[in-house]
Amino acid sequence: MKRFVLIVLLLITSSVFAQSEAVGEAPNDTIVVRQDLAKNAEYFSKGLEEKYNENFPVAIYNFEQALKFYNDDDASMYELSELYQDAGRNTEAFSMISRAAELQPDNKWYQIRLAKFCVKNGDYQTFIDIYDKLIENEPENLEYLETYINVLLLMGDYDKVIETLDVVEQQLGKNEYVYLQRIQIYDEQGKKDKAIEEMEKLVEFMPENTHYIAMLAEAYRKVKRDKDAYPLYLKIEELEPNNKYINISLMDYYQSMGEIDKAFEEFIAAIKNKNLDYETKAQIYDFWFQNQDDKNSSEEAEIAGRAFIETHSDKSIGYYIIATVYYNDKKYEQAKEYYNLALEREASNFASLYQLAICDIELHDYHDLIKTTDTAMSFYPEQPLFYLFNGIGYFNLKDYENTVKVLEKGRKLSANKELTADFDTYIGDTYNILKNKEKSYEAYDRVLRSNPDNIYVLNNYAYYLSLDNQDLERALQMSSKTIKAEPKNPTYLDTYAWILYKLGRYDDALKYMNKVFKYDKNPQGINFEHLGDILYQLGDTKNAVKNWKKAKKAGGEVSEFLEQKIKDEKLYE
Repeated sequence: MKRFVLIVLLLITSSVFAQSEAVGEAPNDTIVVRQDLAKNAEYFSKGLEEKYNENFPVAIYNFEQALKFYNDDDASMYELSELYQDAGRNTEAFSMISRAAELQPDNKWYQIRLAKFCVKNGDYQTFIDIYDKLIENEPENLEYLETYINVLLLMGDYDKVIETLDVVEQQLGKNEYVYLQRIQIYDEQGKKDKAIEEMEKLVEFMPENTHYIAMLAEAYRKVKRDKDAYPLYLKIEELEPNNKYINISLMDYYQSMGEIDKAFEEFIAAIKNKNLDYETKAQIYDFWFQNQDDKNSSEEAEIAGRAFIETHSDKSIGYYIIATVYYNDKKYEQAKEYYNLALEREASNFASLYQLAICDIELHDYHDLIKTTDTAMSFYPEQPLFYLFNGIGYFNLKDYENTVKVLEKGRKLSANKELTADFDTYIGDTYNILKNKEKSYEAYDRVLRSNPDNIYVLNNYAYYLSLDNQDLERALQMSSKTIKAEPKNPTYLDTYAWILYKLGRYDDALKYMNKVFKYDKNPQGINFEHLGDILYQLGDTKNAVKNWKKAKKAGGEVSEFLEQKIKDEKLYE
């Protein structure tokens, strides 16, 4: 940079000396001018150096100093116009470039920058005047033409743009840029037919450019010229067999024509197309099944899933799709296998974790359910649903301490009324088993305050109250709601009969107990025992003992007194 400064100084000095030699000894005022020019050159050079070193405030200072020593220094004005603009001093920037362009009207760089300021200031006419001259001097300069046309578009002067493009085409011949600009303008004007004409010319001019062929095909589709679009798609496929979007275009075309089988073939081809990105494939999968009926959805989903596995074996989607096909067919073992394969590839996938947990529940595989939901809770510690499933796992494994622990935690996370009721239902059942009646009934009360017609809780709550000989009239009222809701449900009928029994209404109890055996073809041990107890209270000891023996044979949940009742042929409670 110092060498550059030296060269500038030498040039200026030699110029002044040449003048001195021509006229003899220089007068004092000439010496002053010579010194000012030297200072100007020095500050200008320093300004350039500081600008290139990105010391912009210092650069501005030096260019301003250069102007003090030479007021008509257009080069410093040009530099300051840029630096002022970058500093937000737009008025000063415009003043500088205007003055520079006035001093050197033939300097195209000054004119170009001035034109940019004019556009920014909304002075489009001055811009046009400047660029008319620039284009006149360099008619083949496409950069000038593009800038010129862009401003005309900004002005909305489409006719002038078309006129300019016609001139360009006459000078340069057929040109890709010209066609594209015309297409854009006709689109802006809503002249679809003219836009298509230009696209057709563009495709004729560049017949192997698949992007432009596709553009024309889509334009045909928009104006319902599907039959004209079809051969263009085939042309793309011929020119570029692995074109990443051709299968999607053909899929959409065949769908619109009602040729669903062919559309599906293209859908699968798109999934297998290695040039098409994975995210787009996932999107078209969703699109396909949102727009199809359920007639062949399971079979099609399996084919699509296999295609994903074949092409993207490292992604979870194919395995998830196959798993869900098995799940919908109630093939839970196979579904579990594929959900696990999906999770091997995307361990935190919510849908896979959720579906796997459901499979564990359906298969009564509660050890796996706990493992699945432990993993899910590690990824989604604030998702209450997985806490509920986890609690269900512990409940069915009879680990009631952990059941209560996890359910109480999950309940605090729940903001959903129905889900909170599910938590309280299991909490109530679990505390009852743990003999904590107070907390059990508190949980049931919370459910019923939220939903007074929850028949599952009404039944359990009523039954447990009857076992405790507590609030029997309230228990009867709750139980009556359940048999009104489901008058043929053996479990609810048994509860109602048992509460009547506890109230000493043995004839009524027998009536409802007989309904249990009418509607339940596989009665449980507790049903036989309850019937025996009712018959005993009605004085029918023989049939009471007979039913107690049936209760023992049926097994399951029975009272601790059953053996003693059979042995002594006497009721114990």
